[in-house]
Amino acid sequence: MSEDKNNQIMHAQIDWSDQSELFSLLFNSEYFKSEQGLQQSRDLFCKRNQLIETWLNWQDESFCIAETAFSTGLNFLFTCYLFEDFLQNNPAKPLKKLFFSCFEQEPLSKQVLKTTLQKWPMLNTLVAPLLTQYPLTLVGCHRLHFEAITLDLWFGDIQDSLSSVYLYREGLFDYWYLDYSAVGNKTDVFNEAFYLQILRSSKLGASIATNNCSNSVKYALQACGFNMSQQNIDDKNIEILVGQLQQKTDHIQYGPQRQPIKTTNSKDIAVIGGGISSACLSLALVNRGYNVTLYCKDKSLALGASGNQQGALYPLLNAQHNTLSQLFANSFLYARNYVEQVNSSHPFDYDLSGLLQLYYDNSAAKKLDKIMLAQLPEDLVQKVTQTNTDILSNIDIGLDALFYPLAGWLSPTQMVKSIFQKAQQTGLLTVKLNHKLRSFEKNNASWLCHFELQTIKHDLLALTTAMHTLDFKQCEALPLSAARGQVTHIDTNPQLQKLKMTLCHEGYLTPINNGVHCMGATFKRHTMDSEFCLQEQSDNKQKLTKCIIDKQWTKPIEVNHNAANVGIRCTTRDHFPYIGGMPDYQKTKTLFQDTDIVDETTQVPFHENLFILTGLGSRGLNTAPLLAESLASQINHEPLPLTRSMLTSMQCHRQWLSYLKKGKALKF
Repeated sequence: MSEDKNNQIMHAQIDWSDQSELFSLLFNSEYFKSEQGLQQSRDLFCKRNQLIETWLNWQDESFCIAETAFSTGLNFLFTCYLFEDFLQNNPAKPLKKLFFSCFEQEPLSKQVLKTTLQKWPMLNTLVAPLLTQYPLTLVGCHRLHFEAITLDLWFGDIQDSLSSVYLYREGLFDYWYLDYSAVGNKTDVFNEAFYLQILRSSKLGASIATNNCSNSVKYALQACGFNMSQQNIDDKNIEILVGQLQQKTDHIQYGPQRQPIKTTNSKDIAVIGGGISSACLSLALVNRGYNVTLYCKDKSLALGASGNQQGALYPLLNAQHNTLSQLFANSFLYARNYVEQVNSSHPFDYDLSGLLQLYYDNSAAKKLDKIMLAQLPEDLVQKVTQTNTDILSNIDIGLDALFYPLAGWLSPTQMVKSIFQKAQQTGLLTVKLNHKLRSFEKNNASWLCHFELQTIKHDLLALTTAMHTLDFKQCEALPLSAARGQVTHIDTNPQLQKLKMTLCHEGYLTPINNGVHCMGATFKRHTMDSEFCLQEQSDNKQKLTKCIIDKQWTKPIEVNHNAANVGIRCTTRDHFPYIGGMPDYQKTKTLFQDTDIVDETTQVPFHENLFILTGLGSRGLNTAPLLAESLASQINHEPLPLTRSMLTSMQCHRQWLSYLKKGKALKF
């Protein structure tokens, strides 16, 4: 998605007609007639294009639908209603998962959506989780989960959004809802470039249905390879167009990875790690039916950086709200839903009732004021005065702040263990502690994993090993950096226990949890030393007292003790993590040793069936849930909830290509 365009998304400008029908002021048209809403969904997008019959004969485990406008969500919800009925009545059929992608440039507010959907009580069980997860107006993709159904809500200009979707070689979508009622008489929204995007994103044989029977629409779809036919809906004198993609006449624009990084249909995978990334990836994989074996080098899970008692959860934002800011903002919304979903079955300690980022000096003020230039939704971030800072925190601070209403703190160590427990309940996860992976090597299409006492073969291998990723020869050329961080655990006192909200400054301070607060964290670059350091206890307090000056409540905080947790953060120079297939450095070096032709389309060789998720830095709580979901989706050849620009920015070989573009040889 282009970063030089306006990345702000506004709620739909709506009104209610004198018949209490929802009316779009932007498109100068009604969304639909209440009595016709479900009927149109059934007749146009389901019945006449034989959706149920398609599901009954489908041989894959998943089915992908795209819709050109989410609108009130009625088409999506009714399709979910039909799919749940299909699953209940056809348990032996191969089809088990539905993926639904909707593109919406003017989303309704949650309150309007709630009011509108009350008209169809038969959908209530689906409306509730939709409203619970419904995102803020942030550009890009927002992934929502409904049991066997996954919804990707793409907010923004539809052509920008469609061109941002990651496509596999064969395309992505099996079925299209092309809804013209959502754009009223502004049919210029759908032009030649738009139809070309439909073609590129569709699989051969994909079906399409539209309520626009004009010759221009019919000819445009025919030109793309769809065999279109016009039909009448029973006795209602309503005409529709339906069709099927019989040939692909345009070369697909692939995503950032053209190489087939997965070359097996096996669902046997080893995940190496034991922290937040490992937990989230394991759960995402078992939810897709993978048999996961988790190997952890430690005697217990959630040690190291994931072993903190409390950690702050809030997004990393900037003035441009560019690709990096979008990644962290949308990941934050996903992480917040993720926390609540895991907690509902496997409780852990957290409080997401707000967080304050303090204006503690001129440098911080300039940085935070730049964030406000992005004009992001107030429900995400807003500036508050000194007075409101004190009211919100319930303690004397005396500084302006950025207030993140949906942010807060959670217990990383508890959360990681809860996620693993949730994954183990499926019976598909096996956890092996005290198993340090020494090396691994290719054995035909599989991997031989060499541990201290044994060698075990797995068809697929995923590394979530932070800085220890560099221990393996296949990954030793990745430009990762270590940053030691020590978090101080401090006992509460009568003044400190009043703190209601996490404070972020040069470090952070959390509210009370089990009689303790967390204060941190130090940041020591380029060291893997994980031993406790008494001086760093004092350093953490000094950060607090330097930023919050001359406040009595900071003085009694006692740090002359060894209650702390030390973790080694794994960082990258551009703040983008590494995710996806692991490229082959040695083959890349050989391939480009005699050429200087490198650009954005350049492809590199990959290690087949080897995947990586690392470099999450100090914001792993924010990004791990969505990135793990994305990697599992990629491994399983499903739609990805990330834009192409995000994926390109997180490719493991990005720095290698940067060197080559500058004419520098790869020498590692």
